[in-house]
Amino acid sequence: MGPTVYLLGIKFYAVNLREAVNEVLSHIPNRNGEYFCFPDVHLLMQGFRCPQIREILNNSAGNFPDGIGVAWALKYAKKARFKGRVRGTDFFLELCCNAAKENLSIFFFGNTKETLSKLISRVKSLYDRINIVGAISPPFHPISEGEDDFMIRQINAANPDILFVSLGAPKQEEWMATHKGKIKALQFGVGAAFDFIINNVKPAPKCMQEAGLEWLFRLPQEPIKTIKRISLFPEFLIRVLIENINGQRKR
Repeated sequence: MGPTVYLLGIKFYAVNLREAVNEVLSHIPNRNGEYFCFPDVHLLMQGFRCPQIREILNNSAGNFPDGIGVAWALKYAKKARFKGRVRGTDFFLELCCNAAKENLSIFFFGNTKETLSKLISRVKSLYDRINIVGAISPPFHPISEGEDDFMIRQINAANPDILFVSLGAPKQEEWMATHKGKIKALQFGVGAAFDFIINNVKPAPKCMQEAGLEWLFRLPQEPIKTIKRISLFPEFLIRVLIENINGQRKR
């Protein structure tokens, strides 16, 4: 794995997409429910403000910068040799491609039954040899201990190598941390990747993503969610600037 770099108290790895996939593949034989996260500015700020979320992120097997703002901050403020963001959707597709080649089994957890049905069809159309062994759409009401135990048994009975979790941040990160050791599969909190892949939410063009304008493309699709996340940016920039200045003084 590449060098560990901390931003606002959260650890990240300085790797590109290909290196990230190669690294996580080496964890699959562990079979202990380790988890990986993909923080954007929204999740990073939650980790900065909340010690419990920060602990969950720092106890993960690894964090990769999903948001372009996080990637830029790591590259320029921390002067790390980052080679670009590791977007959760891109990672999902790259790992599925490898899973099809290596005969690794996959399980989906989260989102709605309709989304999961479309996702399975879409992924199978992309990768002929993909081995999808199950999918669960959990209830939206608070899950009882009995319901949770039943879902854990379902997942482990299917014996997947890879578990993609889509519950939204930070709920999915909390869920993965709670189920580490209970679930054997390697866990990945990929957020909105399920919706992007089946075009429930249309991804921004690459040029807008690279220019940091993805929010502008998503604004008409998800106005309330996008505005809430944009509102975090001024504080994020100030916090990164303060951290960078303090780091220079210490050096």
